[in-house]
Amino acid sequence: MIGIIDYGINDTSELTEILTSLNIDYLKTRNEKDIIHCDKIIISDASNLSKAVKRIHLFNLFSLLRILKKPTLGISLGMDLLCNRSNDGISCLGLINSDIVNDSMNEVVLRIPGMKEIEIIKKNRLFSNIEKGTEFYFTNNYHIDISDSTIAIANDENPFSAAIQKDNFYGVQFLPEKSGEQGIQILNNFHLNIT
Repeated sequence: MIGIIDYGINDTSELTEILTSLNIDYLKTRNEKDIIHCDKIIISDASNLSKAVKRIHLFNLFSLLRILKKPTLGISLGMDLLCNRSNDGISCLGLINSDIVNDSMNEVVLRIPGMKEIEIIKKNRLFSNIEKGTEFYFTNNYHIDISDSTIAIANDENPFSAAIQKDNFYGVQFLPEKSGEQGIQILNNFHLNIT
């Protein structure tokens, strides 16, 4: 059973539609007991990083998420939540030793949502059956610089981490649920290959 963290500002309809099509059992929850009993956890995308952190605190999930020992996948802003803090002062879970960059605070041109090619730089079961140069759908103006935790990079004018991993925590900056067959493959890989 995959537990999808429901912090009240994340639209999970497309994600749950894909999980249903793959016959993957899931539960949307913010209940500590449910989360403890699930085999894997997904922290899905949210509309606002600051509000997401506040909601995780509000539902008393902050400490629980920090001590999880089961496979956990952060998607888009869910990936950013796994990291230390953003350059606009938002403290996150601190599970992956990287900082988050809010591009709207930089002088660089804002990233336009859309499909971007990725390059897998470390072999990882999350990317099983994903070919070099595959494109995924990126949407938000936050990114994580390339670090020791980076397993794939987005080939952008200024390359950044497309996916990260440390211990049982995985993150993808893109939205698998909006990335077509390759996105479905990522979710299936998380379900089948990550233990």
